[in-house]
Amino acid sequence: MSNTKQLLGSAGSLWLVGSLWLAGSFWLAGLLVAGTGIFLSGCNQSPAPTAKDPDLAAGSVVVQSGSPGLEEEHPHVAGAHGGVIIPIGSDSYHAEAVVEKGGQLRLFMLGADETRIHEVDIQPVKAYVKALGETDAVAIDMTAAPQDGDSKGKTSQFVGSIPESAIGQAIDVTIPNLRIGTERFRVGFTTASKAHDSTMPAGVTGAEEQKLYFTSAGKYTEADIMANGSQTASAKFRGFMSKHDMDPEPGEMICPVTNTKANPVIAWQINGKKYTFCCPPCVDEFVRMAKEEPDTVLEPEEYIQPEREPTSQDDDGSDKLNSNDQSDAEIENALSGLSAHDRQLAESQQVCVVATSNALGSMGTPVKVEINGTPFFLCCEGCRKKALSQPEETLAIAAKLQQQNANRD
Repeated sequence: MSNTKQLLGSAGSLWLVGSLWLAGSFWLAGLLVAGTGIFLSGCNQSPAPTAKDPDLAAGSVVVQSGSPGLEEEHPHVAGAHGGVIIPIGSDSYHAEAVVEKGGQLRLFMLGADETRIHEVDIQPVKAYVKALGETDAVAIDMTAAPQDGDSKGKTSQFVGSIPESAIGQAIDVTIPNLRIGTERFRVGFTTASKAHDSTMPAGVTGAEEQKLYFTSAGKYTEADIMANGSQTASAKFRGFMSKHDMDPEPGEMICPVTNTKANPVIAWQINGKKYTFCCPPCVDEFVRMAKEEPDTVLEPEEYIQPEREPTSQDDDGSDKLNSNDQSDAEIENALSGLSAHDRQLAESQQVCVVATSNALGSMGTPVKVEINGTPFFLCCEGCRKKALSQPEETLAIAAKLQQQNANRD
């Protein structure tokens, strides 16, 4: 433990030196900017986009580059209100975007620490909104809606109504001009799921993060702490924006937490062995597992995508029903537990929308679930969480399955 204290002391000294260096750099940069008369904004300014501006198709947050060699893409991490957290100005600020069922869009302003509310001047904000896949955007007004505790003339919330045609769909949003303090930012985001399972853990911060990484327990040792550079994953991979791949190829390394494709850049030593992950928050979770649930941590070579089971295909490439291990009688018996209407719907779907190689009825009576009033069926309760975590994709798969089976008929 004494080694850890020394490491913490060293880390604190490095942090102080780094902070002073950064402060000096920013001061010098400020003098240069003032001397040349250049106006600095939060990110590169561009004219307000028209409703048909091609920039609106980007659907991504404008951010400054992070560490060299690290990919950029904002991860869709759920915020306190269940919305999408958006970095603004290379994480100088954040916002949480929430789309309510009736089509109301709320934007909650947050600080560099996304758990802190941040007030900005009351101001007119124009947002350009389009349904995912559409080419034209519709301009909407985001009105300041101060929350309890906001200072006079300030607000920490903006509210607007998305176009009726986009209600219930994933949307792309661009705000060409948002003023925070003396800076102006161009912000964009999408509510579409980025192919990452909702089981991705939220990252830890502050004292909890320090305790997680700088104390040993279970399979996480003092030697591991030193081998990882006596730093946290968020510090080591600062600026990293994850690109999650839910469909890794057989033989590829997968993240031990989410089973998505692992990125060799996000590597961490645990129990003297190297593990690779999809993103820094998963390192947090795996370190916690290694300390609190060491028996659940497997060897690195165990986290490899297995070979896929062969499935027969139609001429159009769609999966056929695979019921080799289940007799028609067993499936018939399972489907008989449904009402006549539900059975007709299940038979039109035929397979689970999550585990599409599983015939409905092959694991007992199918589970009926609804999203936005649209019913569909799962092979078992184990698929419910994933189905609900990606509603647009789930409904699209259900519709495709029903259409394919209707065409066969």
